[in-house]
Amino acid sequence: MDARTDSASSPQNASARPLIAHDELRTILSNLSHELCRPLISLRAGFDLILGSAAKPISNDQRGHVQAMVVLCDDLLRLTRSYLDYAGLVQGTRPLCYGSFTIGALIREIDRQFAQDATSRKVSWESVMEGADATVSTDASRCQQIFGNLVANALKYTPPGGQVRLAARHEGETWTVVVTDSGPGIPADAISKVFEPFYRLSREEHSSVEGSGLGLAICREMVDQLGGEISISSTVGQGTRVTVRFPVAQPTHGSLASQRN
Repeated sequence: MDARTDSASSPQNASARPLIAHDELRTILSNLSHELCRPLISLRAGFDLILGSAAKPISNDQRGHVQAMVVLCDDLLRLTRSYLDYAGLVQGTRPLCYGSFTIGALIREIDRQFAQDATSRKVSWESVMEGADATVSTDASRCQQIFGNLVANALKYTPPGGQVRLAARHEGETWTVVVTDSGPGIPADAISKVFEPFYRLSREEHSSVEGSGLGLAICREMVDQLGGEISISSTVGQGTRVTVRFPVAQPTHGSLASQRN
């Protein structure tokens, strides 16, 4: 046998094989998500028809099975839509939509969305505006998704009896939002990797907490597009702190380009 052929096909050389390029992966994610969403939406509508049909009622056992399938279907829809969101963000198919908003209003919307969830999880929740409020130029939809992802992540990993806090403040030409939790924390050697697409901590792989591995990658992409910065500090066993800083004024195209280079 040719030595070169044997070497190329050996398992120890598998890591040297080229991986899928990022652009190709994004295209695959986008196409796959579109193809999956259509049948899942149809399937979800079918379940609703079964559960709501008065002409052909189903037994309690059957209803329980259908409701379980509804939950699974919703989970799959959220997963595929997260892939679609990420692909759309990095491909630039979701343009920014700037407007004027007060920081307090943006934070109150997050409080409205998550206060009840925190209570149901028996997690202490606090949402505060530190100092005077201010009007900023930003994309409110992007901000809601960023802060929502961070708070949802914090609640997901904080055990009952723990704490999650969202704090915002105006600092001259910037404004900052900080999400802190008392969860398990992140190992120091993993902090630089958590923003990578599909990266999962080993503790997550053996837990019952599920996710797409894209939440923080999506946050970083959106923060970058808004001309901001995002950082994480964490101590294992003590919790995690995520800080997001944005410019008060809408950044120019030039400043955005310089940040990306």
